[in-house]
Amino acid sequence: MTSSDAESQDPHAPPLRIGAAGRFVLQPGEHRLLVDGQAAALGRRALDLLIALTSRPDHLFSKHELLDRVWPGLVVEEANLQMQIANLRKVLGGDAIATVPGRGYRFVAPIVQGAVTPRSLEPMVNAVTPGAQAAVPRRDGLFGRDADLEQLEGLLQPGACVTVVGPAGVGKTSLARALAERTEGNVWVDLAPLSRGDEVAGAVARALGVSLSDGDAAPQLLRALHGKVLLLVLDNAEHLIHPCAELATLLRPLADMRLLVTSQLPLAVAGERVHRLQPLALPGEDGDGGLADGALALLVERITAANHRFIAAAALLPVLRSICAQLDGLPLALEMAAARVPLLGLQGVHDALAQRFALLTRGHRDSALRHRTLQHALDWSYQLLGAPEQRLFRALGVFAGGFTLELAVALMTDDAKARWDIVDELGTLADRSLMVVGNEDPPRYRLLETMRAFAIEQLRLAAAPADEENTLRRRHAGALFALFARFQPDDHATQALCEAEMENVREAIAWAQAHDLALAAQLTALVTPVTHFSVWRQESTRWLRALEAAMEQPTGLALRATVQAAWWTEFARTSSIRRDPRAAAAARRALALWDAAGDPRQALFAACVNVRSHYAPGADLDRACEELDARSAALPGQTLREQLQVRSALVTAATERADHQAILSGRLAEMALAGQLGLQARVDAAESNVVFVLNAMDRYVEAAQRGRALLERIDAGGGSSKGNLPWVLQGLLRALMMKGGLEEAQALVPRAWAACAHFGVPVTAPTVALLAAMRGRFDTAALLIGYASEAFVSREMTMGDVDQETVVQVQSLTADALGAARAQALVARGRALDEAAAAALAAGDESVTRGV
Repeated sequence: MTSSDAESQDPHAPPLRIGAAGRFVLQPGEHRLLVDGQAAALGRRALDLLIALTSRPDHLFSKHELLDRVWPGLVVEEANLQMQIANLRKVLGGDAIATVPGRGYRFVAPIVQGAVTPRSLEPMVNAVTPGAQAAVPRRDGLFGRDADLEQLEGLLQPGACVTVVGPAGVGKTSLARALAERTEGNVWVDLAPLSRGDEVAGAVARALGVSLSDGDAAPQLLRALHGKVLLLVLDNAEHLIHPCAELATLLRPLADMRLLVTSQLPLAVAGERVHRLQPLALPGEDGDGGLADGALALLVERITAANHRFIAAAALLPVLRSICAQLDGLPLALEMAAARVPLLGLQGVHDALAQRFALLTRGHRDSALRHRTLQHALDWSYQLLGAPEQRLFRALGVFAGGFTLELAVALMTDDAKARWDIVDELGTLADRSLMVVGNEDPPRYRLLETMRAFAIEQLRLAAAPADEENTLRRRHAGALFALFARFQPDDHATQALCEAEMENVREAIAWAQAHDLALAAQLTALVTPVTHFSVWRQESTRWLRALEAAMEQPTGLALRATVQAAWWTEFARTSSIRRDPRAAAAARRALALWDAAGDPRQALFAACVNVRSHYAPGADLDRACEELDARSAALPGQTLREQLQVRSALVTAATERADHQAILSGRLAEMALAGQLGLQARVDAAESNVVFVLNAMDRYVEAAQRGRALLERIDAGGGSSKGNLPWVLQGLLRALMMKGGLEEAQALVPRAWAACAHFGVPVTAPTVALLAAMRGRFDTAALLIGYASEAFVSREMTMGDVDQETVVQVQSLTADALGAARAQALVARGRALDEAAAAALAAGDESVTRGV
């Protein structure tokens, strides 16, 4: 032990028992680890590392922090640290020390004895003697972009469309993000994960927090954006330039909105202002030699971030300037070069770049060649990886919109023992700037757009195995299938994980549709229940319904009965929500398939869907209910969840029959069963339906009391049933109106309208129209009836009986007050109202009715 090591140890530090069984005893004072009473064969550095990690359990130590503690005063490669981590894991087990790729290491094994932890090893002073330093400051954020920011702020006046144009890697996104952070009311849309032009409108809608129905998206977006004062940023538009140009043209009449686009080429639309972003200033191009800002400042800052021991000494300036020049001042290329310095040294990076780019840069300076230079830099970086890291980098190209550690591991291996190999390889990619590590905890990872394109290119060029891409995409889809299969109602944690992967799901389903119909059917059937109350609902339902023709073909009919049955069950369920007449036939088909597969429990659920697929009282509904009763009676040992499914289906039938007493008792039974299961969202949904039936029974005071209490509970609990909020508010509105609380009801309208807009369900519109008529606002009532009728049609939704009766009632009231001709004219005009105008009317703004 060196003198510095001895000084850092506390000879009186108490021992620590490590692990749940306490097999391992760390004795810091004696500098040893006992395993079952015997000293472990660990070297001094491994023990120093273990003492450092256990000094602060669960603390995330950076690699540089551990290097300073374990090798004080020495300059060593990070591979030494990885080797000692591996040595400790061999003794303590692979789960004792967690790796956070791109961050560092954390000791996570339980310490079950020893109240006092060992004293932390104090970092030692760096033994490297600094030389004369150049005046290059350490900075965060952008370099050399102050003038660009000022110019863009001047261009982005209300109604403007500005495109930031430049080569790949020049920093367009960083500049746009810096500008957005200075601007209130900005909406960011990353187009990089998208592959088709028809996905642009959906991405913009999701960023705005609204849902699009089937049909033409253009008028829906206009309604969502009308009257809003905001900055809309479309990032990475070059691969979708035509749909982005069409969107810019569509939005041109919106005088209060500003559009900022980043792309490698202009949109080429009328009124567009183009800002060409040049590479960072090279050293020697400005008065101070480029030291205070520009390419050199960025390069030095990134090298220092990768290796805090680096000193920008004056003697290194010629090499630094040469690297900046070879890389044309492109920020992405500079960051890649900086990431290699800890491994190769500054001169080694310089020499490799010179050899790599000499032929391509000589005499050619236009942007296309700079793009090719960047691709060669990417290829050079890729070739520096070992074979396992290359394979992982290629594989990560299949992810769209990022990924989690668990998904990356599932993509690469089924061997639990290989997990830490994948973790270490991810760490290598993060360290070498080939992967971005998010700031979340646990972090989310992603490849930058250029990196991902390069990874996919390498994947398709891989010589062996020839079907590597299809193998990875199958595993990618399978990993997502496993994630979504974990979801259960009210499992908010898993739902959040699933919703974060919807960009990946889109990719997986698109691949599966072309290569594996069974997997596509299974995945779509799992996805739609998860997205039922999210902004992805419409798109995920389209993915499901897009398979209908294939499922009818011989290939679909040849799938396993359980795969077909699951898909047809979900097709019937989603169709019943839309009151689609095809739902009943699909449910009967699912029933037959589950019976053929010998699965009575799944058949019971399909029988529940079958009941829900009949939208009118009569013999068909009666037979469906009788069959459900028979199947339920024949199934012994029903679970509470199955009892809830049966009860919910039967109360739906009672609703179609308008049997209010049966509805009320059924909904109360639903609440009790859902409460026993701990399904708070189902409890809330059932109680909102209790409010509806109380309204139907003219028990408005009781309905209002329940509605208020339910809304307060939802708000106090963080909104467990936010997806049900439009119906909760609709029932409360009607109760308040009918018991005479018109002003209280009107105060609730903006919230109810916003909830409906968020989830794309205009269910409160007829009720709000009736409220307007009851308050004597007959022009507004007629306009809102027109809007409501069109909104239901455009979303392929059917009004319920109560809503249809409400429409008839409002039409009668407005005709009596205004005259039939005027009332009909206002209804017709209301059909053309956009979302913003309708929302203003509902809230009490009468300006829309002026001049009519």
